[in-house]
Amino acid sequence: MDEIKTLRGTSQTYVIDGTMGRRSKFGGVMTGRDENGGRVTVKALERWGDGLRNALERVRGLDRRDVARIVDVFEGGDGRLYVVREMVEGTDLKSIFADKKLYGKIDEDAYLAMGKSVLRALEAVHGVGVVHRDIKPSNIVLRHAEGADIVHCDFSDIALIDFEQGMTLPYDGTARTQFALIYSPPEMLLKHNELVGPGADLFALGTTIYHLVMGKTPYTDCNPEVLINLQLTYPMKKPGRMTEELFGVLSHAAYKEAFRLPPRRLGPEEIVETLRRGVEGRYASAGEMLADLEKVGHALHPANWFERTFGS
Repeated sequence: MDEIKTLRGTSQTYVIDGTMGRRSKFGGVMTGRDENGGRVTVKALERWGDGLRNALERVRGLDRRDVARIVDVFEGGDGRLYVVREMVEGTDLKSIFADKKLYGKIDEDAYLAMGKSVLRALEAVHGVGVVHRDIKPSNIVLRHAEGADIVHCDFSDIALIDFEQGMTLPYDGTARTQFALIYSPPEMLLKHNELVGPGADLFALGTTIYHLVMGKTPYTDCNPEVLINLQLTYPMKKPGRMTEELFGVLSHAAYKEAFRLPPRRLGPEEIVETLRRGVEGRYASAGEMLADLEKVGHALHPANWFERTFGS
């Protein structure tokens, strides 16, 4: 940004001094400082409703290290909703995965520790009646000091960020309809937000853990329509080198009921019933999934490191 700008929040003024990353369909991110000099990020949302604002306010009330602190939520004079949160010092898991040299040095079991921490965070978030709706590697930050050796960091020390797709429970009819390809469950892909609940976040986390442990996602295609069809139609398959215990947890988290025919050829009642059975087949809570993940000893069979490192 060429010039410094200020934003007046609910109780203080924020100085905006830059931008972070590229602007996405979910909104751009600005960086700045609060009146005490604390580093913050600011996201301006053009399309929002009272349900989203309510969800953000509920998360704002949480005081946890594993949930990035929301500092302020306010409507600007331009009609946009501004979300101010602490700037978490560390590296998001998408960036770690993108650095193949770094990623290859990290023990797969570190991602199990991460998954357990995310589940504890989700247990708290769901406890205040909020569904995140955008769990994915880029929204999980490994906390560490600048310049730290990431390979030897504590992967249980994470912060869950970006609640701008969140919704409150029970559903009030105002949730945003955007979704993240690869990680979103069928009820979100087909825009049935009335069926979205804690299980949607657990589905996304199960897919995220699979991605990080295996080095690839359960479904891959360059055509978004084909990818959505794969996500809707096919169950997660067990990789040969993943332990039975871990796959049991991830496949339960990411369960979906098979459609009898492609959804476009089915009536609305059958679509809803199929989606409902998929939701009911997953873990009922983050605590339930955490209890099972605690029992998992290792992510991969020890003798099968070669394929992950060099490819199949």
